[in-house]
Amino acid sequence: MKKVLLIIALSFLLVMCKSTKTRSTSATAEPTKENFIYSDGFKAATPAQTTALLKELGATAENYSVLVLTKNFNGAEIVVTNGGKQLYKGYALTNRGNGIAEKIRIDNTLDTKIYDSYSKKEITIESSDAKKYKFAHVAKDNSKKVPFVVVYSNKVKALE
Repeated sequence: MKKVLLIIALSFLLVMCKSTKTRSTSATAEPTKENFIYSDGFKAATPAQTTALLKELGATAENYSVLVLTKNFNGAEIVVTNGGKQLYKGYALTNRGNGIAEKIRIDNTLDTKIYDSYSKKEITIESSDAKKYKFAHVAKDNSKKVPFVVVYSNKVKALE
């Protein structure tokens, strides 16, 4: 009799337990409007600093823009390609003093892709947007499905 009660109790417990369903997330999450911002509403570098940066990167011509990696780059490998050509591959680390990790010249007539090896996500800066703005500031936000926020501007954030 004890064995029968024990078997009934165990079977009742097993019936009551069910496994939890896991949420599957798409490996190719699409960027949304919140990933792209168009703004000049921040402390900008002086015109002399902006000109010096453009000359340093060779980005004074109309067909060039500057990609600035800013907040929350914590040493994960980042790959930047422009029209299939690799422009940057490295472990970007944000400088706590000025908030900038890397500055990269891009050809704004071609789409630019930024890939983060940590999150295995990618974002594309469309050439149509890059042509309108001289600077694209890219920050990471790992709480989002696509961990990048791109701020397009004709001003560069303060470098110091």
